[in-house]
Amino acid sequence: FYYEICCSSPKLGPVEYLSIDFIGESGTLSCFGTSTVDNGIGNGMDGVARDLSSRHSLPKAIEAIWVSYTDRKVYKISSLLPYDTILSLFKYGGEPCLPADKGINFEEVHKFIQCLDICFLPSGKVVLFLKAGVKTILLDWSAYGSIVTDDEILSQIYTKWGLEDMDQYYDVYYSKEESPEYEYWHNYMDKYGSVGPLMERYLQRFNYELKFEFEDKKSNIYSVESQFTNGEQHWETSKFNEAFKMPSRLKESCMVWNTKDFHYTCFMYFNEEEVLRVFDEAYGEDRMQKGELRVKVCKYNNLFDISLNVGEKSIKLEKTEIRVFQDPIDDPDGDGTLIYKNYEGNHRNLFIDDE
Repeated sequence: FYYEICCSSPKLGPVEYLSIDFIGESGTLSCFGTSTVDNGIGNGMDGVARDLSSRHSLPKAIEAIWVSYTDRKVYKISSLLPYDTILSLFKYGGEPCLPADKGINFEEVHKFIQCLDICFLPSGKVVLFLKAGVKTILLDWSAYGSIVTDDEILSQIYTKWGLEDMDQYYDVYYSKEESPEYEYWHNYMDKYGSVGPLMERYLQRFNYELKFEFEDKKSNIYSVESQFTNGEQHWETSKFNEAFKMPSRLKESCMVWNTKDFHYTCFMYFNEEEVLRVFDEAYGEDRMQKGELRVKVCKYNNLFDISLNVGEKSIKLEKTEIRVFQDPIDDPDGDGTLIYKNYEGNHRNLFIDDE
């Protein structure tokens, strides 16, 4: 297969990697690029301009060494990857890559699963994403790195800046002179401590579906793009893209629907505090209960009622920021007329891992 490799970490859990090697039967692919990573979970990008005609066996193991600035620790890992799951998703979870002798169809390339993203979380935890243009999948796999105490490795890190030990190295990274994120990071750490517990809540899955109910019965959903707190995303219109069985909390959604006369595009930005609280209240300890995140749209397509419904519980989400554009049905790709917006200026519902 042709595939790319990359790495990611939470915005407030920056890391610096010394080495990241994806190991397969045909050899090893290594991550390159900017070694300091704080791009948000699942948001890694390959740092190499790779040959699109090249093919490699899928990786069966990973080896990595990285610095966690928030943990003030260096970790290393040597772990097997879920090869059978990765192989199945490359074959059936997206359009398989074309054989090398047939070249690449660039109009179809967005459908391929073609990227592996290893994500470094606090406490030495790592998770793995598989990514395509139409889908990002978080695998049901994780591993933990062990803490590095070997000074031969540690000294390679702190001596490159002319420092005496790792404590000085961490202190310099988060000094006000060296890091523009100093104030934001310290404000969060002073108030909440490590971002680790929040990231674990981001990863939680629930048994729910996103449902739309239109007062105008002639309305038809054309497409839905959803982004979730655990880094997953999908476009429901892709034939290679089934909805996740147990998604995490919804973070953003863009839905497009048609009526007899108009084409509507709606952007919904959910509020982090509200989404965390509402899902906890609705599900309690039993996340396997069947639920619906229900979006009701009025007949004028400019009023919305959003609620999470689990069993006898129905809890409204009232802080979602929404804007809607309208186009004539015969010109769906026009500039669009803004017909509804429930907030001023730019939307403010940004999650911690997006800021």
